[in-house]
Amino acid sequence: MSADYKSFGKREIWLVMKPPRRSAKKKLDHPDETPGSRLAAKARKLANKLTPEQRREHFNGAMTMIYGGATEATLPRR
Repeated sequence: MSADYKSFGKREIWLVMKPPRRSAKKKLDHPDETPGSRLAAKARKLANKLTPEQRREHFNGAMTMIYGGATEATLPRR
């Protein structure tokens, strides 16, 4: 019996799909720090210092840029 078909009684069923081959793992050679990661860390550090009122102002400004204005549905309930 060959490896590319199986026999069941009087019928032969040919296996069409071949088993998957294992591909070599890609090397992911990423630097630990990039200009973008430094900028993101700086933005997080500055954002953590904001007061709730300043956060609300930035949020409303972002909603205005994205949707043309902050609506009641996008505002958090408090």
